[in-house]
Amino acid sequence: MKAKTFFITVLAGILLCFGVFILLLSMEDPFFVLHGIDEGETALFDNQRYQMAGLIRHQDYTQVVMGTSLVANYRSSWFTKGTGRETLKITFPDGWISEFDTALQLAFRSHPKLERVYFCLDPNILVRPDSERTVELPSYLYNMNPLDDVEYLLNADTYETALRTWLHRESEQTVTLDEAYVWDGTYSFSWDDALKGYPRPEVRDPLPADALLAAAEENLDVVCRWAQKHPDVQFVIWFPPYSILYWDMMMREGRAEAILSAVEYAAGRLLEYDNISLHSLLYCGPMTNLNYYTDHVHCSGEVTAWAALALMNGEFSWTQEDYRERLDELRQFVMGYDYKILFDRPGQEEQN
Repeated sequence: MKAKTFFITVLAGILLCFGVFILLLSMEDPFFVLHGIDEGETALFDNQRYQMAGLIRHQDYTQVVMGTSLVANYRSSWFTKGTGRETLKITFPDGWISEFDTALQLAFRSHPKLERVYFCLDPNILVRPDSERTVELPSYLYNMNPLDDVEYLLNADTYETALRTWLHRESEQTVTLDEAYVWDGTYSFSWDDALKGYPRPEVRDPLPADALLAAAEENLDVVCRWAQKHPDVQFVIWFPPYSILYWDMMMREGRAEAILSAVEYAAGRLLEYDNISLHSLLYCGPMTNLNYYTDHVHCSGEVTAWAALALMNGEFSWTQEDYRERLDELRQFVMGYDYKILFDRPGQEEQN
């Protein structure tokens, strides 16, 4: 074979393969870079940090519900039906404040008519310094430069995920956007499951009450900046329900007072803004009923459905006048609770 003929054959083969890949992407756009997803259409949702950028950019919505894995079991349709506003859920497992900041900036750029933001301010991420972050969002998907999206076309994971989506199109692995990233159907929720999923720590010396305030201040600067830059947007921020096992962990690690002080600091700052409403589910009914949990913090869809309704109804709200009193009630409960009874049920030995 002549060199010219060989070159043309190889080039034609490369172009053919590239054409097949482009055709596959036109059928299955796994990270939603080219387009969003229609209502009723299904997809393989298994990579929030990559897929969320396309959903934020292309879906139709005027409000978002945003948070860590504690928000994954919320359904956007609950908020769409409950408020009359089309809603998008933005969730990153074990997410960081800086990640939510990046996602929200993209939402504001792509949807300038965004009206409301529901944000689950998990105390665990409130007190976590961003300098400890070990994950990175793919910046080329979250910026406004279309030229570097070529990385999407040159990424082997793109085609691997597109092929998996195509192969599983008719299986139970593909779901609608409303069920995207929902995990509560794959876990059991009971007292025993919660205890099994809870790694009870050794007892440590208490931290100073202000030990976590520096990290809380850094993270609150980001959240408060949202309210400052977007005064016409309503921010509904809530502290999620944690089980009583979480507070057992905080007591044993000596972090309980430091966490409560950080929550008090956050409440004081957030309530300074007229466009922020603050709600706390830290001290609520499901807190002591471990039958709603699969570990010390992750609760069932039954609880998230109840919490979503409560938020839309404006319940469990804190004000500048009463938030210290509400916190004192929680503090007295946490500090005075007999945690030993959690592990003294018949047939249940204490975990150390």
